[in-house]
Amino acid sequence: MVAEIAYTFLDSKTKAAVQKYLGLTTIEEASTWMDDVRRDHTYDYMKTWHYVNIEKGKEYTKTTDDNIINALTKAITELEHRGTMSNDDIKKDLMIVFHLTGDLHMPLHVGYEEDKGGNAIHLTYLGHKSNLHRVWDTEIIESEKITANDCLAQQTNLSKNEIDGYRKINVKNWVHEPRTKLNDVYAFNNDSIDLAYIDKNKKVVEMQLLIAGIRLSAVLEQIFKS
Repeated sequence: MVAEIAYTFLDSKTKAAVQKYLGLTTIEEASTWMDDVRRDHTYDYMKTWHYVNIEKGKEYTKTTDDNIINALTKAITELEHRGTMSNDDIKKDLMIVFHLTGDLHMPLHVGYEEDKGGNAIHLTYLGHKSNLHRVWDTEIIESEKITANDCLAQQTNLSKNEIDGYRKINVKNWVHEPRTKLNDVYAFNNDSIDLAYIDKNKKVVEMQLLIAGIRLSAVLEQIFKS
């Protein structure tokens, strides 16, 4: 969905440049590639690229750790200086940018080490067993049948200045906004996610997907502006 949203903001030249390097791979396939290869141990080195742990109440401080901030920043920088790269490496970096831009905007991908980004918090979602991370990664989206168009409709709640602000590319600063949603993420009772929680947070999920799409489009435009 993040890729689909991003593409609504891209001009035809940028889309053509992206597709040139993706080849026969669709934007949907590109955006899920990092998850699809998790079963291939050749890519185990990328496991920690999907998230960053930041203590509650703390700000992210620069580190050389293999986390989402550094992996995404590195891929963007390499693509901006792709003159000496092979087409396969360019494609790989593009798929990394597609995926990690989305991951970074899900609050629990920039959450707390103590509960493994919500993966260690077991609860029930509308009566069946789940965990907090899965609720935010997939279950609210699936049960509420959220679409890219639903997310795009959230633009009416953003001013032009806000949208322009989201288009400023600074991966380290992008972490702040999803982190502000964590109090809402943890505001459930009795180890259970109920309809009231879903109703409250459905719009949050839609907005995070929209912001991720806006930022992905800005990144792709910057990379291929030449």
